Amino acid sequence: MKKVALLIVLIFSLSLFAKEYRYKYEFYPMPKPNLYIKGKKAVISSMGLTISVEQVEDVPFANEFNVFKVKPNVFFIYFKIKITNNTGKKVYIDPNFVSLVSNKKEYRKPLLYNDMYRALAQKYPEKIIENALTKYLLDFANPIKPGERTVRYLVMRNFREKVKNAMLQFDAVTIGVEQTKFLIIYSVKGERFDAKQFYKKKKDF
Repeated sequence: MKKVALLIVLIFSLSLFAKEYRYKYEFYPMPKPNLYIKGKKAVISSMGLTISVEQVEDVPFANEFNVFKVKPNVFFIYFKIKITNNTGKKVYIDPNFVSLVSNKKEYRKPLLYNDMYRALAQKYPEKIIENALTKYLLDFANPIKPGERTVRYLVMRNFREKVKNAMLQFDAVTIGVEQTKFLIIYSVKGERFDAKQFYKKKKDF
């Protein structure tokens, strides 16, 4: 019985220790019809709308907030979205209907404007937060006008498990009154880090 008890304690201790590790991931889009790939960039075109999606290491507002300064980045996944609207109509991309799902069934949604605002408002001035989020965050309240080109960002919490594949889904892209969907499948490579050293730097969320 003592051996069994010691084994249980050992397994429990190892499981707690394992949770202190996090992964820094690289996302590489995989070929599929109607998808142009260049390195880590995936480009989708439909009905005059072109959307370029690329995982990036940083967001432009990282220097404003400590939580986004942690290097290597083991807490968040960033996607840079370039949108060109040649549809002749307003385009809406609702981040409420964007999701990232791993092969381990971990499900991630983008951090929305209101969520990030509330979290950052505990420490930072209102004007700094509004300027950063309004200018860079993908937000349904700001449609892409006809002929407009814009760059926006998705910020998602990182996966906790070791991941090999993932799907990024855009389930509500509205062109005028018509709705379409986009899907990008990724091969994912992860590098493991001991996250204990990073927690003291992650202060905002």
